[in-house]
Amino acid sequence: TELTGVADDQGNYGIDIPANKKFRGGEQLKVTSTDASGNKSTAAIVEVKDTTPPVAPTVSEVTSESPQVSGTAEAGSTVKVELPDGTELTGVADDQGNYGIDIPANKKFRGGEQLKVT
Repeated sequence: TELTGVADDQGNYGIDIPANKKFRGGEQLKVTSTDASGNKSTAAIVEVKDTTPPVAPTVSEVTSESPQVSGTAEAGSTVKVELPDGTELTGVADDQGNYGIDIPANKKFRGGEQLKVT
């Protein structure tokens, strides 16, 4: 899709992106300018940045016998688990959005403790 706009007398421009054009982040946009004589500039390349935060991860049941905290999150996102004593554990969701973060052997739970997962 090609979009056009006109620069003002200061050289500033803005071009609205249609509502039906959604970007995830990482896409590259090519921007050129053309003067009144029809001379076209070389393209400036800009990469779209992903500024949309992921939804909160899901967490599977954790019991006093669980060896890890697991669930789903946005694929490739970092998942952080904060234990009741303030210890922070991290893991990365795989390309299917699944994660599993091992609970250290010295951090056992009796039941009723709360874990913060972000």
